[in-house]
Amino acid sequence: MKQKTSQTSKSKSRLTVGYTYFDEPHKLKKQFEIWKMWPEDIDIILVDDGSDHSPAKDVIDEVDFKLESFQPNFRLFRVTRNLGFNSHGCRNLIAKYAETDFIMFMDIDMNMYEYDIAWLKRLKFNPEKMYYHKMYMYETQRLSAPPGHENCFIIHKDLYWDAGGYDESFTGYHYGDWEFHERIKKLQKERKTSPLWEDTGCSITLTRKGRHGSVRRDPKLTLGRSTHYVDDELFYQDKDIDEVKALKGTKKTVIDFPFIEVL
Repeated sequence: MKQKTSQTSKSKSRLTVGYTYFDEPHKLKKQFEIWKMWPEDIDIILVDDGSDHSPAKDVIDEVDFKLESFQPNFRLFRVTRNLGFNSHGCRNLIAKYAETDFIMFMDIDMNMYEYDIAWLKRLKFNPEKMYYHKMYMYETQRLSAPPGHENCFIIHKDLYWDAGGYDESFTGYHYGDWEFHERIKKLQKERKTSPLWEDTGCSITLTRKGRHGSVRRDPKLTLGRSTHYVDDELFYQDKDIDEVKALKGTKKTVIDFPFIEVL
């Protein structure tokens, strides 16, 4: 599963911020507003995970979104087949094509504002450690201390691939994040990294309503253990969590899906 990477950044940017997207145009439009306030020397990679009714490119065209030279750089990839919940594979794609050494992974329902991005540009990151933020939950109006949300973190590409990247065996199910983080922690302990992670001093705002997880199109499948919202519409997972765990390692390749670079 390991990908060969370069030790030297190809981009003058300080950081790549990678997002996955699936049929949530209102959340993407909010990100457009936020990104326009960000400083330059930040690379943004957005991966559309096979959207059915609102592809990211259509949303971009609708609002005529573009970034100026004094704003971040932007790239858009599109998975050309809807595989269900494929965030794991999309993150592998981001890690492969990022041109900076460090990547911050975000979900489309996570917002980070310009002052925190500007602060991140000033930090010196250790390539052996993970970095996390505080998390403000919009729905409950509560602030959580770091590590905040497990899906949002900063990591060096080499550490990411040394741990194997995300396991795409979990495509279709919302489980791969926990499994990936366990592998990262195991590798760090083997290398005697201490501490394993640090607080950036920054915050994200989580805008999602309710719990989310795997995508299954049939809303009658109500016996699942986790749910997924698309435009706040509820879907269900149809496998028991033990069955999902048993999928670990059954797929040996990464980025095992068709995709194109759109912008």
